[in-house]
Amino acid sequence: MESNLVKPLNILIVEDDMGDTKLLHRLLHQSALPISDVKCVERLDMALGFLGKGDFDVVFLDLGLPDSRGIDSVSAVNAKAPDVPIIVLSGLDDAEMGVTAVQKGVEDYLVKGQVDSDLLARAVRYAIERRQVRKILDRKQKHLEAIFDAIPIGMLLVDENLIVRRVNDTIRQMVHKDYLEIINLRIGNALRCINSTHDKKGCGHSPACQLCPMVKAIESAFKSQQPIRKVEFRPMLKANGEEITPWLSLCVVPTEIYGQKHVVVAIDDITARKETEKKLKETTEMKSQFISTVSHELRTPLTSIKEGVAIVLDGVAGEINEKQKHFLDLASRNISRLAALINDVLDFQKLDAGKMKLNLQENDVRQVAEEIYETMILPAKNKGLELSLELDENLPKVTFDRDRIIQVLTNLVSNAIKFTPQAGQVRLSFQKQNDELVIRVSDTGMGIPKEELPKIFERFYRVQWPGKEIKGTGLGLAIVKKIAILHGGRIEVESKLDHGSTFSVFLPLIDGHP
Repeated sequence: MESNLVKPLNILIVEDDMGDTKLLHRLLHQSALPISDVKCVERLDMALGFLGKGDFDVVFLDLGLPDSRGIDSVSAVNAKAPDVPIIVLSGLDDAEMGVTAVQKGVEDYLVKGQVDSDLLARAVRYAIERRQVRKILDRKQKHLEAIFDAIPIGMLLVDENLIVRRVNDTIRQMVHKDYLEIINLRIGNALRCINSTHDKKGCGHSPACQLCPMVKAIESAFKSQQPIRKVEFRPMLKANGEEITPWLSLCVVPTEIYGQKHVVVAIDDITARKETEKKLKETTEMKSQFISTVSHELRTPLTSIKEGVAIVLDGVAGEINEKQKHFLDLASRNISRLAALINDVLDFQKLDAGKMKLNLQENDVRQVAEEIYETMILPAKNKGLELSLELDENLPKVTFDRDRIIQVLTNLVSNAIKFTPQAGQVRLSFQKQNDELVIRVSDTGMGIPKEELPKIFERFYRVQWPGKEIKGTGLGLAIVKKIAILHGGRIEVESKLDHGSTFSVFLPLIDGHP
């Protein structure tokens, strides 16, 4: 018989019968095994001495020795040389003893008088290969256990009875208990849940357990055999004698081990994140309230100032000269700019907080388009620009918030006028495309650098052109995008530097309506 063993083998025979020893010695040398050396001893203590000094590949062990009898000999050899495979040689054809020997770590059980060189070679080869495979598996198991323990998220292996069979170090640190104080308990008891009754029933016995999101997630995973992810809950646990209420995020993944259904429960402590979110929410609400209060407080005196300047400009309070008129016009423009800024801040604050409510009504698109055109034609002419309006025939009536859509289009057309040099063109078009109303504002202006396009809808962001100062709040396009999204639509932009830009607003239509 050919053997795939290459390394010359050192073999130890532990046998007190000289005839059996000589036979085994001869059969080994007759086999195809690459034999280097064969040592023979009659007693267990002698064998243990050799194992402590030498490097053996296989031990042939008789279970009836002068100083040891039965399966205890196997345990002694395994303790002394755990990596050396053992083949038992017995004069008894005892199947029960063979099974017991294998359970104790023996690689094979051979009956004296039934062994030939081929069987011997096969037994040695298989014994060495199985032990090598076992060593590899043991090493991998240790690596997996090390990784399992090192994972910063709590991991538990739970069976169908909600009994915890394995936990990692993170869980032990979480509940401040040793490994043996956690395993073989129902999961509520293992985690020291206050609501879980601390008896063998554990989870599911207390009424509170029936409402536990963790228990529900585990039971659902067992039933569906599908992962259950991102279940957030806040149990009441006891750690170091104190009650704690951490925020936990749960993921449950079904698995099968040795034919038995289990789930792997991953528990992440998200308490710090939740506290940060809470503080951030409180800060955001405070900021929102502050902005809203300040903006509203500014509106009242600003309205009075604007009315007062208008009265003086109209000459109601007496005649004014040209120089006075010049400065009052300047003040009036700045008041209007400040009022627009306050309105933008308030609108954005409402949109960002999700507090803006739409007044959805059915509108005649043609009337809205003409209103925008008539409003913006004068600013366009004052700058020497051509403003055109294009409308598809038979445009449907569309449901949207008229004031907000006018706000969107006024902003886009104003930007087009602002960024288009004298003698340029601005075009406003309305079309029905498939199930969408498409409104486009195009210009022949400065265009937007390619690298700036992804940023232009961000709050307070303004495109920078070298040597050119363009005034504005940086909120206009952010507001436009949010209003479009609030209508279930979207906004897109195409632009080429020094050739112009096209902003397209898409509003969805369902039977002619958004």
